[in-house]
Amino acid sequence: MMDRVIVRMRRSSGAGRKMPSAALNQAMVSLANSHEMQPLLFEANAEGKALAIDIYQSRTGRPLLVHFSKEAL
Repeated sequence: MMDRVIVRMRRSSGAGRKMPSAALNQAMVSLANSHEMQPLLFEANAEGKALAIDIYQSRTGRPLLVHFSKEAL
């Protein structure tokens, strides 16, 4: 079910696009597998969707917010 987890970096406009590092991607997938996140992951899976994890960053690249949502594959 971990193949249904999408991790993205979101930066402010004009800051360019950046992919999460392998370590950050693995950490977020592990977080999605935690006991607290299981209900959201199961709900997304039951709806045929993926769990999307968006990490919003400042222009300097510092994480500001982590947002979880369900998204069509």
